[in-house]
Amino acid sequence: MDADISGVGLRGISDSWVDGEVLRLDGAISFLGDADPETGMVTFKGEGHQVRDRILAFREGKGSTVGSYVIYNMKLQNNSPAAMVMLVSDAIITMGCIAAGIPLVHRLREGDFDRLKDGMRVRVNSGRGLIRIIEQEM
Repeated sequence: MDADISGVGLRGISDSWVDGEVLRLDGAISFLGDADPETGMVTFKGEGHQVRDRILAFREGKGSTVGSYVIYNMKLQNNSPAAMVMLVSDAIITMGCIAAGIPLVHRLREGDFDRLKDGMRVRVNSGRGLIRIIEQEM
């Protein structure tokens, strides 16, 4: 079994484990404009991706402060990711995750982020800042 991937988690969000399938989007996401709270879809490089109940792994956020509210609204509509994993989180995404209670682990090393592959199953603990690979992609 691979060693855990460590980063910095939001300690006030959750000290429990959240399991899910990774959706890796290799770039920046703006939740204002790229995300639809009513469907749970995020548009990235012209393609729609369902984020509901998945572990959303992406490099960084971009865009408007309204993105925090969009993340919160996704949670209210049961269309949010189960957790988010990022290289670097900004204040917009951090505040959105805090408001919505979505586990977030960020400040991963580049090589550790690259270990996360689309479709693999992972377990995330925001309180401990850990990501555990539980099943490699098929």
